[in-house]
Amino acid sequence: MERVVFLQWIKDGCQEAYVKAHSPENLWPSIIAECQAAGMHNYTGYIGGPDNRIVVGYFEVESVEKMNEYLSKSEVNTEWSKIITPLMETGGDVANGSMEFMRPIWRIE
Repeated sequence: MERVVFLQWIKDGCQEAYVKAHSPENLWPSIIAECQAAGMHNYTGYIGGPDNRIVVGYFEVESVEKMNEYLSKSEVNTEWSKIITPLMETGGDVANGSMEFMRPIWRIE
């Protein structure tokens, strides 16, 4: 299993829209299902930093390569990205290569 962490920056002034899109009442059940179908689980996002513009995400997946292949063909992911990507300075779509995954340097069980 691969543990994946990524860091993104939200455009200044878009923080509220980003948080609203990811709130439980607005997060599309279909994008959740697509992430799960792509093999992602334990997916968690955090927001903070200067002006609440930094997003840190964590998820686990059997294969990042297979996940990317699946999501790159997903119409739901494409539609979701059309909403989220304009809010972002960096990142926005895990499947199109715009998100850089961080490199682990230690782990304590």
